[in-house]
Amino acid sequence: MSLRRFILISLAMAFIFFLLAAVILHVTPFEVLVLAAIMDQRDPVATGFFRFITFFGTAAFFYPATAALCLAYYTLRRWQGAGAVLIIMNLTWGLMIWLKNLFQRPRPNLGHLEAALGFSFPSGHAMMGTVFFGLLAVWLFKICPPSCRSHVAMVTVIFLLLLGFSRLYLGVHYPTDVLAGYAAGISILAIFLAWWQEG
Repeated sequence: MSLRRFILISLAMAFIFFLLAAVILHVTPFEVLVLAAIMDQRDPVATGFFRFITFFGTAAFFYPATAALCLAYYTLRRWQGAGAVLIIMNLTWGLMIWLKNLFQRPRPNLGHLEAALGFSFPSGHAMMGTVFFGLLAVWLFKICPPSCRSHVAMVTVIFLLLLGFSRLYLGVHYPTDVLAGYAAGISILAIFLAWWQEG
């Protein structure tokens, strides 16, 4: 994919993010209905599963995982790739915190199963997860045979969908929070891919 296409994807995702940001000025009844419908399907097995999945979007996971991914990139492309991963993950974290404080959307109060600090929009799990697991997928693309790349992409997408859904299931985000997190994460990831391809 060309540099121009990556930049266009980044701009398109940024546009979608700001469209969603305009929507959250008011919590729509539809969002509440969707969230309530998801929460109505809770059961002990699913709760345990989504508590496990949601761990992969926490700071406790990202700190050591980012360090490991930096080392992995170092084996592939010296410090250029490793440094880029470290910088992008930290910039994404800072941007996510800034956006939360900018929009200051309260979290849902329909009965959450997990304590969640800070504001709701955008979902940090969706945003940080998209960037991190996207970077991981890019590294795997570089080392695995071409025939495996579609499987890597599919597993990455499914896992990210589960990660975002876990935040809805646990009752700590509205659907637009998660969608905006994906959009912001893809926008940032596209910029990285443009750099990586050209570098």
